[in-house]
Amino acid sequence: MKPSFSNLEVIKFAIGMEDMGIVFYEDYAKKSDGEIRTLFLRLADDERRHKAFFQSLLDDTEKEAGAFDYMFDESVTSFFEAFAQSAGFSREIKDIETNREAILEGITTETLTIEYYKDLLTYSKEKTKETLEIIIKEEEGHLALLNGLLK
Repeated sequence: MKPSFSNLEVIKFAIGMEDMGIVFYEDYAKKSDGEIRTLFLRLADDERRHKAFFQSLLDDTEKEAGAFDYMFDESVTSFFEAFAQSAGFSREIKDIETNREAILEGITTETLTIEYYKDLLTYSKEKTKETLEIIIKEEEGHLALLNGLLK
């Protein structure tokens, strides 16, 4: 029997994923300079905006749920972490020399994130799927931005 996740679990996890994205892009910014550094700082800011969106979604969801103090179940947390690592989120930061390489790293990361959220759809309840679709659209917007920079 496959696990099933609530809106609160998925949204809290999305916030954690955005935190990982912020760290990812800030780490690349520290290893870069000039235009590459500026690009990664911009992407980190985009991740912060996504996190704020998801935090707002979480606040609304908690209000709808009756504003109880929700805590992750340890097995759910373990599942999410294992799932994320299997999806490739344990990648090392690479040395970047060109804007194109920087953009391609961002595209790879955003693509993995989108695939990860789409995989979560199969483990989610119907209402949670609606939330995941919103999250996926946000990430697809980020991917479109990066792809647009390659042109």
